[in-house]
This record gives sequence, C-alpha cells and structure tokens, in this order.
Amino acid sequence: MFPVNKTRRDTRKVVYGPPLKQLRTFLRPVVGSSSSHGSSRSRSVQLTDDLIEYIFTLLPIKAAVKAGLVARRFRDSWRLTRRIHFEKELAEGYDNDKLETILNHVFESHRGDEIKSFRLHFDPNAHELHLPEWVRKCIQKRVQELDLDISQPKQEPSFPLPPRFLDVESLKVLKLSYSVFQLPPDIKGLSLLTTLVLRRVDITPKIIQTILDRCALLETLDMGQCHGFRLLRIHAQKQTRLRVLKVGNCRAEVRVIEIDAPSVGSLYYSGSISNFRVISQSLLFLKEAMLYFKPLKGITNPLQVERLASSISNNVELLTITSTFLEGLSPRIVDGVLREKQVSFRNLKELQLIMENPSYCNAGDIASFLKNCPRLEKLFIDADEFTFDGGAFYELHQKPLLDKHSALFKHLKLIKIMGFRFQPCHLDLTRFLLGKAMSLEYMFLLLPKSFRFSRALSQDMDFFTDAFLSWKLSPDAEISIGFAWEDKSFVYPKQSRSWY
Repeated sequence: MFPVNKTRRDTRKVVYGPPLKQLRTFLRPVVGSSSSHGSSRSRSVQLTDDLIEYIFTLLPIKAAVKAGLVARRFRDSWRLTRRIHFEKELAEGYDNDKLETILNHVFESHRGDEIKSFRLHFDPNAHELHLPEWVRKCIQKRVQELDLDISQPKQEPSFPLPPRFLDVESLKVLKLSYSVFQLPPDIKGLSLLTTLVLRRVDITPKIIQTILDRCALLETLDMGQCHGFRLLRIHAQKQTRLRVLKVGNCRAEVRVIEIDAPSVGSLYYSGSISNFRVISQSLLFLKEAMLYFKPLKGITNPLQVERLASSISNNVELLTITSTFLEGLSPRIVDGVLREKQVSFRNLKELQLIMENPSYCNAGDIASFLKNCPRLEKLFIDADEFTFDGGAFYELHQKPLLDKHSALFKHLKLIKIMGFRFQPCHLDLTRFLLGKAMSLEYMFLLLPKSFRFSRALSQDMDFFTDAFLSWKLSPDAEISIGFAWEDKSFVYPKQSRSWY
C-alpha cells in the first residue's frame, strides 16, 4: 500500500489501544496502599488457601486443572469447578471414547454445590446416551448456562431433545445447534432466561411465541439458519427487556418473517427482503442494524424499503445495508423530474455498504443515500467484484447531480472502499466523497485480488495522484491505495457480514 500524498506529515499518527500512562493505571495495585510523609507504597496481601481455591473454581475446567498443579493442596480443586467447558477446540483433541470417559469422570467426581455453565461440542452418535445424564446433573446443581454444539456431518438438524430436557428453572443462557427444539405444554422453567442462541435448529412458531410469552427477562434472541416454519412472527410488544434480535438465513420454505419488537436496540437480518417485514411503526431504541438483503431477480419494492427505512432511521448509529436495500431508496423520475428519497438517518455514525451483483446501483444512488446522513463519521463500501451500473440513466440524470449536491459531510473522517478499480463510476464516487468530506482524515482505496495494472494505467498513476489531491476538500486528508491483501489500515467495520 502506498500513500497518494506527496508530503506526509510525520506528526500525525494513529494510536490503537490505551496510552502507556493509562495502561500503567490499569496495572497499578489497588489494595494495600498507604501514605507516609507524603509518599505511598504498596503492601503485599497474603491470600488464604480457601480464597485461592475459590478463585480456581471460577476457572473453566481445563484452566482449573492446570492451576491446581501449583501445589499439592490445590490438586483436586477442579472437582469444585463451576464451569465445565469442553468446547470445539478442546473436545476435538480427543476421540469419542476418550472424551466420553473424561466427561463421565468429571461429573462423577464433581463435589461442588453448583455448576454455572456447561459447554459441550460433541458427536451425538457417540454421546447421545450420556448427554441427558450430564445435563441432569447440571440441572441439579442449578446450571445457568447450557451451550450444546451438536457436531454432525449432515446439515439437517436431526438430534431431538426431550421436551423436559430444557425446561430448567435456573437457566439464563441457552445455546443450541443442529438439534430439534421441543418444550412441554406445561412448561415450568426458563423464566430466568436472558439469552437464546439457535443455529440450524428445527423449531416451530408456537415454541418461539411460548418463549417470548414465558421469558419476561429475555434480552437476546439469535436465530441462524433455523427451519421448521413457513411463517415466523416475532411479536414482542410486552418484551420490554428484549434488546438484541437476530434472524439469519432461514430456509427457502420461509414465506414471511414478521417482526414487532419496539424495545429492540440491535437488529440483524440476513435473507430475502421480499419475506421481511417490520410492523413496529418506529424502533425508537434501535442503535444498530444489519439488513443483509440478498440480491433479487426482479426489482426491489420501493414502498417496502421506504417503510422499513422510516422505522429504523430515527436513532440508529451503526448500520450495514446491501445494494438491494439501496435500490429501494434510489432516485426515480416522477412527473418528468428526478426525485430523491427523503429518509433522514440523522444520528448515523458508521455505515457499511455491501454491494452485490446483480444490481443497478451506481455512484449516484450512494450519493443520494449519504446526503441523508449528516453526522456520518465512518464509511465502508465493499464493492469487491461488483459492477456499478453506468448506463444512460446514470449518465443523463444522476451523474450531473453529483457536483450539485449541496450537502457537506462535516463529521466524516474515515472512508474505506474495498474493490476499487479506477473505473469511471469508482472515480465519480471518489471525487464526490473527497469533495464533500470537509473533515476527512483518511481514505483507503483497496484493489481486489483480481485487479491487474495495465501499462497504460501504470503510466497514468501520476495523473490520478494529482486528481485525487485536487478533489479533496480537507487539506489534512491522507489517501492510500493498495491491494486488499496488503491492507495495513487496521480499521474495519464494527459489524461482521457473517455473524451466524
């Protein structure tokens, strides 16, 4: 990666992490300090054996076993552990028989009063008979977290959990994958549940609504690649604590996903826009949203996108959208006049645009959306392998408006464009952004892996360098160009495009 700026200011540096002085504050002793004649010194604190053993019981079992080796006195401290964790990295280090033997020994030897969490990555063919027994012992010791990652070669969830299996009164966090979720009709537990994460789980709409009605303390509902329903309604008007709602890549048979959750502060969705509805008039508490709409074969319904944009735009600060969403808000000719959508994202601070083919989006559509984001601070555009539409409509109607936009981005300090290829639409977008970002500090233009410098382009690099420098409104803006694989900006979107 090389800088475009001909003179780079050495005094400008980006510092990541806490400064050294702050770091020393973190490490400074906070107990046993006394002052004498205006000076202070630290006193050593002698921990009792019981306190040390208690600390060891708070560690996951692998760490507790290692910690117990410090002295003979603590060699059996792992028998009191509150966290029995055999996650993927640890579980895959043993064959099925060995892992089963270890788990049986752990539960038979456990003599603590409680088990706070049980996490297990396992093969149901090897451990199906023992799993209910292990979970039963966890329930007896008031388990608060269950994380059962059922590893199977097939993609279909085929491991059925008995209806009473998850009817646990003390449970606060439940994570399941590759299983069939069942609950008894007279459910008595789950009243303390705060977090529910499901991956490739077969679950019915009735059970989902039962959970919403039953779990008044629920704060996070995360469903990825689940199935077992055609119509999914998440009606959570009474769920005043529900803050995180994620629904991603449900199966093709799902016709409608309907969301009514006014209290949600974080909304993630991945799938088809034609199936997705938000019926809450306004999500007033929404601070972050990811709407990963897959490309459509037809044209995006603008009314649907406008309603959705209106419901999320009030207070959202962190947003990820795709070109499909952008299509629904693109300018259109009405009565012979090109009219832009007036949906204001007035509090938006970070935006990630994921451009995917096929789509007719262009630099004009992006500019029209950005002018409604007056407080934007960070902009990420992922256009890797995306083909911008630079047809007649763009050339005649949208491109002339790029220079006429009166909006200035007073707070925009960082721009990162992935998939930059020196094509006309890319250059138009770059010129627009540099000419409107009055406080810009950094712009990173990352070339895709497939990009090849032609001889003519290599000879024109001085021309492009001069053009970029002449376009920028901010005199302090630093512009860097390079391939994605040599990206050293260390700046990335806060939202991952694959969260499930």
